[in-house]
Amino acid sequence: MRRWACGALLLAVLSVAGPCFGAVSTLVIVPGEPGQRLDRRLLAELGDRLEAEQGPGALQVVYLRGGAVSTESLYETLLRRDLLEGARVILLHDAAVAAYRRLVATRQGVAAEHLVAYGVFSPIYRQWLRQQGAGHLDLLPVLLRHLAWVRHASGAPRLVGWVTLNSPLRALESILTEGEGRVDALGILGQDLPGASDNAAHVLLALPDLAQRRQALSLLREAGSVWCLMSEWLKDGCIGGVQPDAVKAAERLLTLLESSGEATAPAGPRMRYAARQHVTESLRDDVQYVEVSAGVANRLRWDDRLILGALGLTVIAVMAMLVAMMWERRRRRRRLRFDIDELTGLPGRPRLERRLQDYLESRHRFQLFWIGFDRLDGLRDSLGAAGSEEAIQRIVKRLRRVTRGVGYVAHIEGDVFAVMSVLPVAEDGRSPVGMALAERLQESLSAPFQIGRADRMLLPRIGVALSAEHKTPFALLEEAQGAARQVLRSGERRPRMLMVESVVSKERFLALTDALERLPPERLAEQLRLSVEPRFLLADRRRCGGELIIRWRHPHWGEVPQEELVRLAETAGSRALLDRTVCRLAVEGLASLALAVRDGEGVYSIPTRWALPVGIGQVMDTSFVDELANRCEELALAPSCFELQVRGEELGEPWPLQTALRHCRDRGFGVALKGFAHSSHALDAIFRQPLSRLVLEAELMTGIPRDRSAILLLKSLRDMAKLGGHHITVTGVATSDQLVAIRGMDFASAQGRLFGAGQPLEVLAAGSTAGEAETTSPVSGMRTTNRACMVREEWGEDPGVMEPERGGGCSSGGGD
Repeated sequence: MRRWACGALLLAVLSVAGPCFGAVSTLVIVPGEPGQRLDRRLLAELGDRLEAEQGPGALQVVYLRGGAVSTESLYETLLRRDLLEGARVILLHDAAVAAYRRLVATRQGVAAEHLVAYGVFSPIYRQWLRQQGAGHLDLLPVLLRHLAWVRHASGAPRLVGWVTLNSPLRALESILTEGEGRVDALGILGQDLPGASDNAAHVLLALPDLAQRRQALSLLREAGSVWCLMSEWLKDGCIGGVQPDAVKAAERLLTLLESSGEATAPAGPRMRYAARQHVTESLRDDVQYVEVSAGVANRLRWDDRLILGALGLTVIAVMAMLVAMMWERRRRRRRLRFDIDELTGLPGRPRLERRLQDYLESRHRFQLFWIGFDRLDGLRDSLGAAGSEEAIQRIVKRLRRVTRGVGYVAHIEGDVFAVMSVLPVAEDGRSPVGMALAERLQESLSAPFQIGRADRMLLPRIGVALSAEHKTPFALLEEAQGAARQVLRSGERRPRMLMVESVVSKERFLALTDALERLPPERLAEQLRLSVEPRFLLADRRRCGGELIIRWRHPHWGEVPQEELVRLAETAGSRALLDRTVCRLAVEGLASLALAVRDGEGVYSIPTRWALPVGIGQVMDTSFVDELANRCEELALAPSCFELQVRGEELGEPWPLQTALRHCRDRGFGVALKGFAHSSHALDAIFRQPLSRLVLEAELMTGIPRDRSAILLLKSLRDMAKLGGHHITVTGVATSDQLVAIRGMDFASAQGRLFGAGQPLEVLAAGSTAGEAETTSPVSGMRTTNRACMVREEWGEDPGVMEPERGGGCSSGGGD
């Protein structure tokens, strides 16, 4: 029994003492006296981490009294405490490295297997650590960051660093006095005194041991505010600064103890809360404060709670809004999914449009019927709402009976229905394609309906539309509705498709506006046709340019002239898109003209000037003008060969317009004003705006030369233009009598049917690229091309269309 008790006691003692004897002790050598504030937090963190991993006694601390001891005393201390054979050693600061270095040099067998140092500044000791392969947690980058932060945070013009007489930082003076993290001067504690009026920020760079704290008393007392690198100085009245983080530094030291190498000590801004006024407001939120009073801490805590509460409420509000949006979206989808009319049980217009869109995207050919009734409104007036509902229900029954299996019936509104049906490959031969089902519907719906115990005729009208690749559901419904209106106007009760030649202007305008609004830019460019109406100088009969004429060739509605196209674009909100597309096509087309010649700088300069019709909104838009100038530069064209031609009725107030026109002229473009005779703003622009040319409307030539009032009007406009420093181009010249009259009035240039019809731009470019044959005019001796527009015999001779000599820039007659 006694043996069993002794064995149990021995096992218990071994279980307690075993971890202590088995643990590998880590030796830390620290400068200073035990109980001092120097690195106390770092040692505590190291002890906690090592004891948690290895048990009690894992960390052994040896203090160097007075900051430095002899080798013999250090050796005796380690020998007395049985620490000579320590395999893991941590050295704090330069004093510890100096003592341990001498010990290793004088005693054999005491060098540690794992060695790491912290905060060593002396270049000699840093080099020795590298030779030993020891780890080093460096404080020098933290010091430089600390100095840069203090300079920025305090805003002081000068920065003074304070060290002890034997400080290793004096050896780094060349580093500390250069760069952003520099000091303007180094002061010695105990010898120098801070200046009273130098307006400098003072930084303590010494370690806070007993001797250095006594030397720093005068500095802390007289300087007023002192920044410090080590957090232990805060108890002595220091403000703070970028200081090492003891918790992260302990973790980094233990890592370097195993792996060696060098690393920068983790650090961050840290200061006393009472001294926060010394830091600019932009940096206060990034500082960790110490010595915060309980009241301030509670207030800050409540502020944080309020901020978190506000953030939480914001998150809740956003989530509630998202839930509401999702619920509304789900409700909308459900409503659209079940978009069924309660009276007829038929789908409505939104569901029909979605079905049309699906078939258009899948490119299935189909036909759409718009069905209306002329007498249904009168029936509602005579029989009331009940009779109207009975009539609608009987119409639905017939529609379903006729279209069963071949058509999709929808209720558009009131007395309007629609039927969608897949287009058959071949009809029975008696009716046009898509009309067989329409005729069966017409025959069925034209039969009397028994409503209110009487047979009543409702007179249906059916419009037919066929699907096409470019059409939209809205356009199909509009086309079928327009065809149904034509049935009503024609008086012939037969289904019909929309006839373009019989469409009234309002219906055509609405349909074209919708088509232009939905047309993508690339499709618009494909459907636009540009032609050039030539312009000639009246003095020497040379072609001096031309005016771009725009036409829109719509695949269904035919050709749309320029004036109507401009109105359509303004109604559809696509004027800017139209002008950009026209200018791009015109510049690219004219770039290929064979008339282009290369000047000395390699820029192509077409020896004529071409007028590009644009809206005043694009002239006012500097980005449009710059984009056009850049495009000319890409194509090696001179911008001076182009004019931006605007309409007089579009002009507004002169001052904003004057700035925009000057920008156009600065970029090299001319600005022509067409149609100024009937606009007050346009007449005012003759004298105020930097225009390059004025263009008369073609209507003013109607009475020339017989109408004397028309001649007087032309002369008055000519005189006004001369006063403004501009020349006028006369348009609409159609006869030789008109040509003789305007030549006698001393106008500069003219254009019209007399000089030949306008040529398509692509034909003009292709002809010039092909290099047509050149001939010489017998009248003037100047060159002319076969493709040029020939002036008629009304000139009095047959000079042909003259072109200027090669090598010049844009021709300009009278300021053109």
